[in-house]
Amino acid sequence: MKLLKPIALTIAMSSLCFTGAQAAVTQVEGQAGGGIVPWALLSGGPTVSTTWVDTGDYTLSSVALQTSIAKWVELSYARITFDPGAYHPVGHINVDVIGAKVRLLEMNDTMPAVSFGVQYKMQEGSTKLNGLLESMGADDNGVDFYLAATKIIPVAGKKLLLNGTIRATKANQIGILGFGSNSDDSYQAQFEGSIGVFLNKKTVLGVEYRMKPNNQLTNGSTVNWKEDDWADLFFAYFPTPNMAVVAAAALFGDIAPVNNTDSGYKGTDQRGIYLQVQASF
Repeated sequence: MKLLKPIALTIAMSSLCFTGAQAAVTQVEGQAGGGIVPWALLSGGPTVSTTWVDTGDYTLSSVALQTSIAKWVELSYARITFDPGAYHPVGHINVDVIGAKVRLLEMNDTMPAVSFGVQYKMQEGSTKLNGLLESMGADDNGVDFYLAATKIIPVAGKKLLLNGTIRATKANQIGILGFGSNSDDSYQAQFEGSIGVFLNKKTVLGVEYRMKPNNQLTNGSTVNWKEDDWADLFFAYFPTPNMAVVAAAALFGDIAPVNNTDSGYKGTDQRGIYLQVQASF
């Protein structure tokens, strides 16, 4: 998922570079931004993206649609599919994300763009997983709120994109493992950041970091799932003003680790490759 972050970030930069419009790539949860961090910038128009992440133990895919209305409101939808493989008890999981973002302040020479966003998430898993999460006090739906500020500044003949986002959330692994827990069912404020450098009009290099809550999902015996922050290093290539291809290296930490007698430990220290393709119309 971290990988998704860089992808979105890269796409956003490319759009800005090619057209001068305040548009971004698709963040993993469907809104304009970096791979794992939403930005204050809005989608420049109807956009479709597909993302694939493979950490060896797990795979994650995302298909997203987004568009903007009157250059001040962005609407989006994404379906995230998480596959932990045959040996993990949680099974196949889908998360639907419906998003809305409102621009509060437009970027100018001195001020960053500022936007307020909402993400309504609905998690759908197996009966076994739902029963397990219910025993841990996790809900199957939740709402994230965030405030993002984005600024592009010239540095040494290049363009530097800086983004900071504050998110209020209860989500466990962005909603894959539900929302809240018996130990902590309150909203927590988390910081997310993106930095990207336009090497030229067609390539962007950057990093992202996303702090995440640790609601300590546990059933008091066999399961104890802590949550780590995410980070990524990405490289994006933009063959045309309306297309982007991104590759990233992601560091996700532990994600629902289990010890299976047939396959050994799964889900610890997750690192992987992220690929995304986006097209705008």
